[in-house]
Amino acid sequence: MNHTLFKKKQLAISLSMAMGLSTLVPHSAAAEEKSEKASDIEVIQVSGIRGSLVKSMDIKRQSAGVVDAITSEDIGKFPDTNLAESLQRITGVSIDRSNGEGSKITVRGFGPEFNLVTLNNRQMPTTGGRSFDFGDIATESVSGVEVYKTARSDIPSGGIGATVNITTAKPLSNPGLKASIGAKAVHDTSNETGDNITPEVSGIYSNTFNDDRFGVLISGSVQERNNREQSMAVDNWIPNVDISSSPDLALTDNNQRADGATWYPQNAGYAFSDNTRKRTNGQLVLQYAPTDRITATLDYTYSKLEFEKDGRSFGVWFNNGGNVSSANINENGTYTKVTEIGGDYSTNLNRGATENENKSLGLNIDWQVTDNLNIEFDAHNSSAESAGVGLGHDAFMIIGNTSCSWCENPTVNIDEKMADFSQGEIPLIDMTLTNGQAELLPSDMGTLFAGVNKDTNTNDLDQYQLKGTWYNENTGALSSINFGVSHTKVDFRTTTAYSGQLAAGWWLNSADWYDDSMFTRVDSSGLLDGFSGGGSDKLLNYYYDADFDEIVAIAESIDCDHPDGGIGACSWPADVNGKVQAGPIDDDHRVSEETTAFYAQANFETEFNGMPINITAGLRYESTDVTANSLERPAVAMEWVNGNEWSYIYADERTFSNGEGSTKEFLPNIDMNIEVVEDVIARFSYSRTLARPPVGALRSTTSFLGNPKVGQRKVAVGNPNLKPYTADNIDLSLEYYYGEGSYVSAGYYRKQVDNFLVNITTEETIDGITDPFIGDRAEQAREDLAAAGEQPSDQAIHDKINENQGTEEGTPIVGNSTDPLANFFVSRDNNVETANLWGWELAAQHMFGETGFGIAANATFVFGDVEADRDAIGYQFALPGLSDSANFSAIYDLNGLSARISYNWRDEFLTGFDQHSSPVFTESYGQWDINVNYAVNEKLTVFVEGLNLTDETQRTYVRYSEQLLRANQYGARYNIGFRYSF
Repeated sequence: MNHTLFKKKQLAISLSMAMGLSTLVPHSAAAEEKSEKASDIEVIQVSGIRGSLVKSMDIKRQSAGVVDAITSEDIGKFPDTNLAESLQRITGVSIDRSNGEGSKITVRGFGPEFNLVTLNNRQMPTTGGRSFDFGDIATESVSGVEVYKTARSDIPSGGIGATVNITTAKPLSNPGLKASIGAKAVHDTSNETGDNITPEVSGIYSNTFNDDRFGVLISGSVQERNNREQSMAVDNWIPNVDISSSPDLALTDNNQRADGATWYPQNAGYAFSDNTRKRTNGQLVLQYAPTDRITATLDYTYSKLEFEKDGRSFGVWFNNGGNVSSANINENGTYTKVTEIGGDYSTNLNRGATENENKSLGLNIDWQVTDNLNIEFDAHNSSAESAGVGLGHDAFMIIGNTSCSWCENPTVNIDEKMADFSQGEIPLIDMTLTNGQAELLPSDMGTLFAGVNKDTNTNDLDQYQLKGTWYNENTGALSSINFGVSHTKVDFRTTTAYSGQLAAGWWLNSADWYDDSMFTRVDSSGLLDGFSGGGSDKLLNYYYDADFDEIVAIAESIDCDHPDGGIGACSWPADVNGKVQAGPIDDDHRVSEETTAFYAQANFETEFNGMPINITAGLRYESTDVTANSLERPAVAMEWVNGNEWSYIYADERTFSNGEGSTKEFLPNIDMNIEVVEDVIARFSYSRTLARPPVGALRSTTSFLGNPKVGQRKVAVGNPNLKPYTADNIDLSLEYYYGEGSYVSAGYYRKQVDNFLVNITTEETIDGITDPFIGDRAEQAREDLAAAGEQPSDQAIHDKINENQGTEEGTPIVGNSTDPLANFFVSRDNNVETANLWGWELAAQHMFGETGFGIAANATFVFGDVEADRDAIGYQFALPGLSDSANFSAIYDLNGLSARISYNWRDEFLTGFDQHSSPVFTESYGQWDINVNYAVNEKLTVFVEGLNLTDETQRTYVRYSEQLLRANQYGARYNIGFRYSF
């Protein structure tokens, strides 16, 4: 193919098909010049998988800096139903999955909170933090997704890993009538209780009128899915449990750790959840171009995700010492097999419902003021809300054997219970019953306890951007200058509510309240058959189920004053009819950020020794003010209850705390690319980027933790004055574009990131809270006890103070003004750590001439000084999400048949840390997907899609693989459908 014609074809593809990606194509200075250049271009229309790959390659080639993209195959047809599952095929991008679907992304080792997501170059709100959930967004109106791995001054800040821009279709970018409708039948092979086939319906309509000066686009989709999520979980691995007092203990200890540390399982249990997900998306776009120089766009985007679950979990709970009959400890200090005496075998009946709702209303005015000056004004108001609905996001009732041998209907007890982690991917659990009974019976079952959680997270965002571009029509290397100013206000709010009550029949005789017919034995032998240790390997293969509403009704009816109660609480904590839900708000946290930014960026085009060079250099300045308010009931005093027992006295009313902070940052960037020989492009980029600290760390909270026993007085304080994480980034890459849709590339990147957070504890006093343990009264009591020859124990001192002040023995002693201020261990996050990360990105894409076949593959290798030491005890700094990844796709696209099979793999990575500062890891995961489309004619296409074809499973663990934390099993999903275009 003629080289010049090939380049023209590439540019034509991007111009005619990008659908909103025009910011990546260089502007011409004058309208006449645009017309002349356009007349020289051989415009060819491409669609399908091959067309999408070609367009994505052209964007990568033509961009300043390192940019990768996924583009639509045709109007209303994005390569995947889920955006995250498309993005995982981009070099350096890995995804987190939720309920078996792509949810959030990690880029170059930086997790979701370090990546900024924009919609049409507008910053998007998120709930509960800074992690954008791609699972909320349907793809029918999406024309492309750009992943900016290097920074530009003219895009919003916030992404150290990357800035991801989602672009949507615009009617004036595609004049004339463009429309399509589509429908899918979805089958999730894991489904057990819902409809086996669920619908997905979508449509998009775009048209222009009045000589293409007015345009309207409407798109919408409704997608439903039913599935079952199976899992096994251990809630907690407890360090250094003392089991020495257990009678008749048989212990095998092979611990090889020099420090002798051990970890003991809190419990082990199976679970499943029958889930229903409904995703509703819609968009309306109105465009008006009164002249050739002015285009106004008004758009509204809406998405809603409704999720309901009906779950069961069942297993054994350990008491962690004192009643262990046998145990094995391996060389890592892990209790790999534990047998305890007594306890219960319980079933958790749980329900939950959440709604995620996103709204965005925006106005954009693009004005070509003169031939060489363009001004663009953009404003939008967007919101995101995630909330528990109905009873809440988690309402649960625990039923089980209630261990009552003297009740009217005596219940059997557990003799021993066991969990074995030494073999298989998930542990084996088992139990034996007293009196030689083989299994629990319905007569053994009662209620244990219950609770309701209901959280709400909201995020409101207002953003105003004024952008300008000046084009240089004179000779010289300078081609254009970009400049602008923006103002962004983001308001986060989190409220939590928990019932805090227990259901009827706390242990003892609650079985008396429930008819035996309410409990049904369920066989669970097929559960978790995707894991060794699950399915037919399991030793314990039954649980007792009951109707949630019937159990709640009985619990609500029980008389609190029943003489034979043995009841810890006597009412269901939330009215099932919705009159009372979850109880009063426990927490109300609010954080507001206001950022004003200015930027200027110069673009140069020149040559060096005949090699074309493009240089972009810019500077962005940002000033951010933070205000934080949290609803608190502060402690006003400490009360010495008795002996070594202490408590806080809290203020009568809750009030909002106040905190403030401010930061200022300069963010330079420079990108240079040079065509060293024909079709070989070398790139160099330097930039300084930032990501803002976690929203929770910015709260103005003062939390008094636990009881204020002597030596254990702990307070956690928020810090609204935290600095953002800042990164100095260097990128080098070499790319060879050797054919239509074919290239190879290799890139190296390095990042030095400052201001990572470390939780630092200092010893401090708090105004007004005094310590009666070291005051004058306590000192006098110690002297009196010494004079009497008595041991000054805590209890003796407490009694003597009461005696000296003439109060009754056992009267709590409250700090007063004569006592000194109490010392507290106060912990708060501070910007301390610096991290270095580097990595390699390799990619290749090849189209086999006119055969229709093609392949695409990439791999990313990530390194850094931020990896977790699984053997270390206590706090350590490490960056979650760091992992290698690789992707492979093979395609065929010819004569109306378009097919792709792809494999996406992510290596093991650090997920985070548990409550004991132990590192948590997610094991490596790979998934095969397939997509086949056949064009029956120019308008009608039928298709089949398959996801997770080999039923892959997921597994996370603490420190060592035998310390299972959670194992998840889903299943394959298959879609069959059609799309009709007008």
